[in-house]
Amino acid sequence: MFRGIYTATNGMRTDSKRIDVITSNIANSQTTAFKKDVLVTESFPEQLMVKLNGVENNLRPTRQLVNVDPPADFQTNDSIVSIEITSGYFRMEDRHGIGYHKSAKITRDEEGYLRTALRDSDSNTHAKFGAYLLDVNGNPISAPDGAITLLPNGILQAGGQDVARVITAVNAQVIGTMNGGALADRSMINFNQGNLDPTENPLHVAIEGKGFFKILDMQDNQIKYSRNGGFSINPEGILVDYSGNVVLSASDNEISVPEGASKIDIDKFGNIVATVDGEPEEIDTLGVVNIANTESMIKQGESYLTMADGIEADEAEFDGQVLQGYLEGSNVDIISEMAEMINLLRGYESGQKVIRSYDDIMSKAANEIGKI
Repeated sequence: MFRGIYTATNGMRTDSKRIDVITSNIANSQTTAFKKDVLVTESFPEQLMVKLNGVENNLRPTRQLVNVDPPADFQTNDSIVSIEITSGYFRMEDRHGIGYHKSAKITRDEEGYLRTALRDSDSNTHAKFGAYLLDVNGNPISAPDGAITLLPNGILQAGGQDVARVITAVNAQVIGTMNGGALADRSMINFNQGNLDPTENPLHVAIEGKGFFKILDMQDNQIKYSRNGGFSINPEGILVDYSGNVVLSASDNEISVPEGASKIDIDKFGNIVATVDGEPEEIDTLGVVNIANTESMIKQGESYLTMADGIEADEAEFDGQVLQGYLEGSNVDIISEMAEMINLLRGYESGQKVIRSYDDIMSKAANEIGKI
């Protein structure tokens, strides 16, 4: 009974956090270059339910029917493999503890360990937050490059080599698994492109494709990233963003616009040409870069992004294009966000009814059945 209350409560807490995220998205639907947040949820680790004795007394090796789809090659660390068994369990460990599962989607992380994976809005594979696949001794599994194979005896092979026994088998004492519901694990940024809106302002630029402008924050002297190209020229002739912070060049220097420039042209590569006394003069190139590890970026303020503590930005060559006279809009779809909020409110209301029903049952158990 109490487990049902906990499950309903966790569901309501998760729905509440989702509503908060959606509220923030809707509030910023008109913010230039705003990227919406997506709440990532996880279920609590599945725990074994046994009739008698402890779990340890019921574990024993056996032969299983297994399925690996597709036969994977992890040479690029970008493949996701679905593994599934008909009896027994895989043991998976994350920061919430060890859980037991009959199927999993795994990949190799940067250190070679097998972990559960997800794909972001750009179809990139991430294992940074995934659960570790454990062997029967409870150790994380490091797998070499090569195709993954799961044998009927529970041995996992990588590149034709035996790596570890991964199937935890149980006898009839175990009757299944129990789940404690879902929880809000973290928030991720959806980097999908927003609409490109024309402004006819020569100092407004938008990025088409992936990439970020490099901005020097004058308050803390730290480099930050942004897709808000609402630039202007300050009284000192320096190109700055909407907050007055310095827009950096490709060489990480400030961009100085000559006094008396009558026209500013910016091509698709970010090259800036100023017309002075009727003559074109190339003055600099916008600092625009791709970031390979966007999953480690966090928001700061309205349009700035920085890297999480202890993580360096993996900058790569910019392969999109810069559009002069445009600004990128928010990538928030208000209609879909509102529809999702309505569904969440209904789910929250259902959770309230479940808890109210449990409360009525416990009240009767204490006040009526107890009298008999």
